[in-house]
This record gives sequence, C-alpha cells and structure tokens, in this order.
Amino acid sequence: MPENVVEEKTKGLDLNMVMAEIRREGQPAQQWRYSEVCFLELDKFLEDVRNGIYPLMNFAATRPQLLPRALSQPQEDPQKAKTPTPEPFDVETRKVVQMQCSMELNEEKAQWHLTLLLTLEDKLHRQLSYDLLPTDSSKGLASELVHYGFIHEDDCEMLANFLENAFHKHRPPPL
Repeated sequence: MPENVVEEKTKGLDLNMVMAEIRREGQPAQQWRYSEVCFLELDKFLEDVRNGIYPLMNFAATRPQLLPRALSQPQEDPQKAKTPTPEPFDVETRKVVQMQCSMELNEEKAQWHLTLLLTLEDKLHRQLSYDLLPTDSSKGLASELVHYGFIHEDDCEMLANFLENAFHKHRPPPL
C-alpha cells in the first residue's frame, strides 16, 4: 500500500459522508464524518495499527464462546456449508515476558477501564485496553486474547492469574 493511502482514498470524497459509526444498544448511534477527521492523524493511526502499536480489539459485536479449541469447531451443517466462514485469526507465537496492568474507574459509565501493557520476547510492546463488563472474568479475557491472537496460548493461564490479582485489588467482590 502507498504511504499516503488515506490521502489518495479521500481526495474526491464528500466531507459530509459518515466515515465511522458506533452503535450501542439503548443509545443513539455516534457518527464521525470525514469533515471531523484530520487525515494526517488518521494516516498516522493506521500506520500505528499496521505496526501493532494499537491492535484493534473489541471489533466483534459478540464475544466468542469460551470453549476449548477442539470443541469449538461444530459438525458441518449442510445448510450452513454454503455461507462464507470468517478468516481464522493469526496465532501469536511470541511469549509474554513482562506484564503491567492499570485499572481506572470511568465514573460517567460506572465502569472499569483496563489497560494492559505486554512485553513480548522480541521486545515488542503491546498495549491493549478494554472497558470491563460486570460479567467479565480474568480467565475469559485471557482466553479471548488467545482466540484473537494477541497472546500465546501457553501464556493464557499466567495472564488470567495476573488479571485476577489486578481485579481483586481494584474491583469490589460481587455480592
């Protein structure tokens, strides 16, 4: 891709067109129009995503089922065989060598925001952030990170224990 891909793609666009929209249940959709976006900043953000600085997370509307990999592939249904299947996620081959975590309470939403900084074997830093749901568990989040290829499968239990300790420090126990 050319370095100025955003500039090239946006030259002839109507600036009043909607570029992105976030829909949340029970809330009006939030929209961003091209006129509200600095293309240089967008280009820089896309470059950072491409380099792994801002991995795209939470892009699925629903959470994956937390089943072992061997059980998660159901028998082929002949009616569903004709529908396209989603692309498999990349598997992370590098192991985590260092973990840091911070949790902040977003008082507007009465919700905890988790920021996780992982250092991988090759010294790559991966920063992941997420608004925690009351139903989230440390094991579920760690399994989801393995599922989406953000951490190595062997690091799942270690990360789950790390997150569990962080949850106990910050979140009150459920009633």
